[in-house]
Amino acid sequence: MINHVLNSHRGRRIKELVVDMHIYECGNFEKWFEFALAKKAEIIRLCGRLHDEGPFLRLPITNGTECLKDLYLGCIKMTDQDFELLISNCLALECLRIRSSIELQNVSIVGHSKLKHVSLLYVLEVESIVIRDATSLISLAINYLNTRCVVQLSNIPKLTKLNFEESSNKLLLLDLLIQIPSCIRDQLQLICLSTTDNSSSMFSVYMYGELPWIDLVNIKHLELVLDKGGAAYVRHLTEACISLEKLVIRFMDMQREEVMGVNQLDRRYVEGNCELSVKYLEITGYLGFSWQWRLVMYVINSATAFQKLTVVCCDQEALARACHDFQHAPSVHYVTGPIFRTHAELSEYYRENMWWAD
Repeated sequence: MINHVLNSHRGRRIKELVVDMHIYECGNFEKWFEFALAKKAEIIRLCGRLHDEGPFLRLPITNGTECLKDLYLGCIKMTDQDFELLISNCLALECLRIRSSIELQNVSIVGHSKLKHVSLLYVLEVESIVIRDATSLISLAINYLNTRCVVQLSNIPKLTKLNFEESSNKLLLLDLLIQIPSCIRDQLQLICLSTTDNSSSMFSVYMYGELPWIDLVNIKHLELVLDKGGAAYVRHLTEACISLEKLVIRFMDMQREEVMGVNQLDRRYVEGNCELSVKYLEITGYLGFSWQWRLVMYVINSATAFQKLTVVCCDQEALARACHDFQHAPSVHYVTGPIFRTHAELSEYYRENMWWAD
């Protein structure tokens, strides 16, 4: 059916081609990709169904690569050579998103002057990421990197935004920051960190000081997506971001019952005195757990120039609980809005709403 529609097209150009085969068998992605390039498409989004048999994408070299600005390839296998061919030929590319390409092992982006946004998601087999002389790169999103992955960044003068997702037995944010040169760390102004596992082994590096922390001197906006608790993250990161103005905390995957063990686990990390630079705090997914309340009050009480708390509520029950718990907090504003119950929902939101947009 797709082939019939494309073969029937008589126009000279198209602006965008989107094909999602997520729940179907593999299609002829190479032919569709070549069609889009021949029609000088600016946006190409191809998504296959991930399984052991394919699909592979052998990128054709044809006219039209000079027009491609936005490329999303999901669940499509690529070799390192195919990736290098893509980067070297699509010189007008501004936004590149690769998702679930299990064959990709070495990502190399060198000397690409137009690329502004790079997203590498669920690339579990990647052993190295090299981004060098990408003079227009503004944002980098990566997740689920294995602990063996080596990240090398250099001469990226405009990189200011980092979106990073981690889980247990995967590369942690601290491990990544240690690999990034200090001159690039000091450029960062926005970090969105999503953690999908609250196991004690994962938080031990923060709670028990197994690794040194790194100051993030120019972070103005910090967004934390936490499964269950994670007060250790909040405290260490907010203290490290000495210029932080806005802190957003999204409590994810919450149940109506208190999480066993989390209460005592995080108590000492929301107590004590520390001066924070936070001015604006926004929280979503609040259910009134004692550790959640202490975490919010820790930020408010530690912020020397605090101005406003915004609580995003999903229903009337959550609104009533928040109104009760924060009735004595200064400058509270309550709103209703979408609450993301899973990381998949949040990732889709970011993908559709372009969190990295200028």
